[in-house]
Amino acid sequence: MKRLLLLAAAASACAVSAHDGWNQGTPGDGGFSSNDGGVQLGSDGGAGDGVKLIYAHSDTELYAMDPGTQAITDVGPFDDGTSSTPVITDLAVDASGNVWVNSETAIYRASVPASPGPVAITLVSKIAVGSGQKFYALGFAPAGVLDNGETLVAGDNDGVLYAIDGGGATTELGSFGVDKSGNPYELSGDVVFYTQNGAARGLATVRSCQKGGSCSTTNDILAEIDVPAMSAAYASKTPASSLKKQLLGSGTGFGRLFGVGAWNDSVYAFARASGSTPAELVRIDASGNGTVIQSFGQISAGWSGAGVTTSAPVTILPN
Repeated sequence: MKRLLLLAAAASACAVSAHDGWNQGTPGDGGFSSNDGGVQLGSDGGAGDGVKLIYAHSDTELYAMDPGTQAITDVGPFDDGTSSTPVITDLAVDASGNVWVNSETAIYRASVPASPGPVAITLVSKIAVGSGQKFYALGFAPAGVLDNGETLVAGDNDGVLYAIDGGGATTELGSFGVDKSGNPYELSGDVVFYTQNGAARGLATVRSCQKGGSCSTTNDILAEIDVPAMSAAYASKTPASSLKKQLLGSGTGFGRLFGVGAWNDSVYAFARASGSTPAELVRIDASGNGTVIQSFGQISAGWSGAGVTTSAPVTILPN
């Protein structure tokens, strides 16, 4: 039995085949549908009869978090059926609760076991990457934002967001603009999308970087994504000059927030270990301020990513 951390929830999803793409084997149209079940939220958005989960992971291990109690369960190690399972860099969850993960260069479907144990991952597609390009962030844009179905959105090592279709082809959507000094904001960790009162919203953790130089790694900022600009960029195939709608505050007080999940009036960010600072779970409020909920000294490499269903009830931003 896997160890139960003080922060536990059960997880379940169904196995998939290598032919399950965004639209069940229709690469290229950017849509997504899931007809094979998976974790189903209740009609009340996760309370009562539904399953409430935010997923997080290290490079090699999947965890599940109950956003009501912040209890976390170690689900198990990722396993692609070989002796060389890739390092998993992020995770996304669709509206039905099905889990998808990515390495730096590929998308996989995850089969989450009903009780703690190995998490089988099946290759869906290689991502069409450029020279030196690697992908670290992953999230689903809700249906209708970029295409009729849900669409995977990924962030690369230059902090640029891309839509990824079922065949792994990418459409550049844009970056996060510049700060007051003209230095670019880059994606520092993750993106999360959801629907609030019928409107699609998005959040990301960003950081200021010197042009052609280093980036701040101690004070990530929570930013609202300009979803209409992202949608226009996808439709026109012309990247937006900035996908930053607004910054929530001047900084969370924490860096290396590599995973993000939102629920109700809070964002839960998963910070990677750095030096003597262990991996941490950080709650971010509507002012953009972060507070440590728990530290994880036993997770040596720290968190790598996180994700939550696009059906999650989120109210952190005003209507």
